[in-house]
Amino acid sequence: PFGKRTLTGYVLRAVETDICGDFTLKAISKIIDAETLITDETAALAKYICESYVCSLGESLACIIALTMTPPKRRKAQSSSAITEKERRNCKDLTCIKPQISSFPLTSYQQNAVNEINKIISSGVSQAFLLRGVTASGKTEVYLNCIEKALSLNKSAIFLIPEISLTPQFVDIVQRRFGELCGVWHSGVSSVQKYELFTSAKSGKIKLMLGARSAIFAPFSNLGLIIIDEEHDRAYKQEQKPSYDAREIAFWRAKYHNAAVVLGSATPSLESFKNALEKKITLLEMPDRIDKKKLPEVKILSLKNHRGGGMLLNETIEAVSETLKRKEQAIVFLNRRGYSPSIMCRKCLSPYQCPSCSVSMVYHRNPDVLKCHYCGQIVKLPAICPACKSREIAVFGTGTQKVEEELKKLFPKAKTLRLDGDTTVSKKSYREAYDAVKNDGCDILVGTQMIAKGFDFPKVSLVCVIDADTALYLPDFKSAERTFQIITQVSGRCGRGETAGKVLVQTSRPDHYAIVRAKDHDFLSFYNEETLQRKKFFYPPYCDLAKITLKHKNEDKAERESEFMFSALCKFIENEKIPLKLLGPAPAYISKLNNTYRKHIIIKGDKEDILSLAVYAKDYVCFYSDSQISIEISPQDLI
Repeated sequence: PFGKRTLTGYVLRAVETDICGDFTLKAISKIIDAETLITDETAALAKYICESYVCSLGESLACIIALTMTPPKRRKAQSSSAITEKERRNCKDLTCIKPQISSFPLTSYQQNAVNEINKIISSGVSQAFLLRGVTASGKTEVYLNCIEKALSLNKSAIFLIPEISLTPQFVDIVQRRFGELCGVWHSGVSSVQKYELFTSAKSGKIKLMLGARSAIFAPFSNLGLIIIDEEHDRAYKQEQKPSYDAREIAFWRAKYHNAAVVLGSATPSLESFKNALEKKITLLEMPDRIDKKKLPEVKILSLKNHRGGGMLLNETIEAVSETLKRKEQAIVFLNRRGYSPSIMCRKCLSPYQCPSCSVSMVYHRNPDVLKCHYCGQIVKLPAICPACKSREIAVFGTGTQKVEEELKKLFPKAKTLRLDGDTTVSKKSYREAYDAVKNDGCDILVGTQMIAKGFDFPKVSLVCVIDADTALYLPDFKSAERTFQIITQVSGRCGRGETAGKVLVQTSRPDHYAIVRAKDHDFLSFYNEETLQRKKFFYPPYCDLAKITLKHKNEDKAERESEFMFSALCKFIENEKIPLKLLGPAPAYISKLNNTYRKHIIIKGDKEDILSLAVYAKDYVCFYSDSQISIEISPQDLI
């Protein structure tokens, strides 16, 4: 009992007393668990999260328990009898396929990587590796061989991928290899399945947990290996409180269990690669594709002088036509969903913004509506301008719906499929799209960044990147890095079969180094140029960051209280003589979200110093402000 409410509490220790200062202790109303679920490791990990991400111990425990244990309302009994046979049959993510031994011969680079990682797994020493391999170089086979080694030593393994519902082919490969020893964990798993997975992992029935970010908390007692594929992906950072980073949790758990950590990517984050160059982690490289297949030829097409009505350049249209004639498949990539990203009055030039957020609403067709991609609000397409009452309403820009429409007009006989956040409302819809491409049910696949990973089809010989510089216009220190990564990743979808791959990149910034280096498949040159910029302006990997967001329903109060806080933080730094830099206070890139005004304060410096200031900021708001505060340590963006 907590006031008028009944809340879930977590017991870390018990004492033989009924005295608690001047307070009268209340009786616990019910014990939820018949057995101890919070282990020594769970308690220690919760303390680490609490100290590293500026949250309370209760919040960090709630995070771990909510992600790895069945909610109390579903935990009616602590035995398998709580799950019906029908529910067991519905636990499709727990496969009963028998393991199959790999018959793939390893390349010399693969074999070297396997040998180095397996040596550490066998030694029982904690060590981290960065496996940098070009797209289609066989990183997955390295992972699977290392998992086999860990399991042969009676150790468990965790295998993280950015978004498990978007990688059906990948899941199939892992499950076929390890059968019922492999559990699959993600946000779509039901509470019954979570209970089954949790108890199976705890008992040792499951030895491998494959999943998205939260699978890092799988309750294994003898971890030997943690793999983080596509380690550069921002999905490994949780945005909600506590804003933990699964990569950092992996390092902590590996140290606790004396296990190996493998970070894998064709385009590693600058922070990870710098750590590898400084030998803080071990660098393993795989510079060649399997069977010495060539990386796709990438050609940059400038949009600077393009004045046509369509979004596709003539050369792009001709390349798609030639691909279809050869009975091959093409991928058309644009990282903007909807039909057009903005709507504006031609007469007064007023944009149509979301009533609750400071962003333009996106025009969608079928039905004709405007959607806010942040708060989800949907309104009808206006007939007249709300500002000047003119009927000269126009839509501008291009989204995936518009590209799909243009392709269907150009190639009416081709089977064109669109894959984005509007078409994939469930895991099933993504699987259906995957099967369509796999079984020749699709000639042209149009989509957003979700098609940049998980697709490995030999008949895809052409990738067209439409408006490649979208991210470059964002006011964020990682915009160039993300542009390089997404072009490289989506380019890697083609040329995996017998036909050489070709990539066309349409851009208004043909000379930007991120695009030029992606064209040349030159990660090292990109790294050198980008780190020069980061060092010059003092951004990671040359410092640590924190993002403080103050939120208030009243715009004036948000402005005033953010300025008061900024002054208080400056005084704290001065009094404590802490070498930190502060930026702000400034409106967030989206200054209003869900009718709440947002102000940012950015902290730069050493992580320990940042944490001490962040704790002070949290306490300051508790005592002196009625604003909401969120503090994100090591944010993935500053938007």
